[in-house]
Order: sequence, then C-alpha cells, then structure tokens
Amino acid sequence: MRATVGGMSAQPADAGPVRTSLPRTIRAIRAALPEEKRSQFAADLEDTEAGGLAVVVTKWWTRAVVWSSPDTMAELEKVRAGTARTLPIEQVLGANWRG
Repeated sequence: MRATVGGMSAQPADAGPVRTSLPRTIRAIRAALPEEKRSQFAADLEDTEAGGLAVVVTKWWTRAVVWSSPDTMAELEKVRAGTARTLPIEQVLGANWRG
C-alpha cells in the first residue's frame, strides 16, 4: 500500500512497491485470513449470488493481502497513529496533478 486515497498523500519515493503472490482463489484467501475472519468470509460467499462472486472474492482477497503482511499491518498502524511518513500528492505526482 503506497498511497492514501482519501488523505491525498503518498509514501516517499524511496519506499519500494510491495508485491504479493496470493492467488485470488477461495482456498488461498481463506488460508491467508486471520482465523477470526474466516467465518465472515464463508458467510459472504454463501450469501452471494453467482454474478457477485467476483466482487466478494476481490474484497476479501484485498483484506487477506493486507492482514497477512506484517509490513503492511505495521504501516497501517503508523497511519492510524498519525506517525506515518507521508508527502503531499503534489510532491509525488507534480504540481500539474489534478485530482
């Protein structure tokens, strides 16, 4: 996670991208989720119509990626605590950026 959408800030350019190799499968997502989140994931899957399955899988895949990464969770805690080192988006994308 490198940008704060609502806060219009981003991490410094020296922070490298974070990549994940978590497959977008129900099995991989379930395994990556914290134990206390798995029953809600199962309930969401069971209550979703077939046409909405991709949305539910994407929602939970994103959460699984975040929750399964100690580095991402540490950064998230810094953001919540107000101690994350961020820059205004204009410094990252340039003065001509239009949001």
